[in-house]
Amino acid sequence: LDKFAKGEIKKLIITMPPQHGKSEGSSRRLPAYILGINPDKKIAVSSYNTTFASKFNRDIQRIIETPTYANIFPDTSLNKKNVATINSWLKNSHEFEVINQIGGLKSVGRGGALTGNPIDVMIMDDLYKDYMEGNSPIIRESVWDWYTSVVSTRLHNDSQQLIVFTRWHEDDLIGRLEQLGKVKTITDIEEIHTTELKHDEWFKVNFEAIKESEPTPIDPREKGQPLWASKHSLEKLISSKEMDIEKFKCLYQGDPQSAEGMM
Repeated sequence: LDKFAKGEIKKLIITMPPQHGKSEGSSRRLPAYILGINPDKKIAVSSYNTTFASKFNRDIQRIIETPTYANIFPDTSLNKKNVATINSWLKNSHEFEVINQIGGLKSVGRGGALTGNPIDVMIMDDLYKDYMEGNSPIIRESVWDWYTSVVSTRLHNDSQQLIVFTRWHEDDLIGRLEQLGKVKTITDIEEIHTTELKHDEWFKVNFEAIKESEPTPIDPREKGQPLWASKHSLEKLISSKEMDIEKFKCLYQGDPQSAEGMM
């Protein structure tokens, strides 16, 4: 995420199990950090609905308004009042602007409009609400249509994109990009300096709840170790796996598989 914030990575996919801090790092701390180091950036944060996306917006505002943040990034500040009109620096639950800068942040629910808003950094967090949505062909298609017809049209040559969510289905947004051959999984952060990607290709990092693959520089755990033992113990994860192995592989291992294929 630090390399993404500094522009060293243009397109990044991170898949992680639920309740492992992905949104805290990617959709709360990261936007605040990017606006701190470059207050002219125009950022959009999206999620499965407007209410949840607006919650990210408010959380980012709270971070920026802390004294600690002001000491580190004195050039990035927000209006002291909630303002919904264009007569002053905007600050509401859907959008805010950085005072005396051209940057700011807009939150939008899946399917929402981004018309008139060129985007420098697009962050897409949990575009599917739950297992039922992830397994709905209609919703999966609507997410793809929204991405290709709305999101992509607001991006420019130097725009950055971050997709971060728990996998629900092999044909979700990440799965479709993989099917098009647009995704390269990396295991060493140094690969970003040695791998030549085309403008429409992505780097992907997957963190398994229980380590099944070989140790890598990005994830040096030994096989069988949990990702966050103090929060989600190995015993708890194994219990979840025993209850429904298919869902576990999707949600916790980032490895969605077709039930028909498994049969």
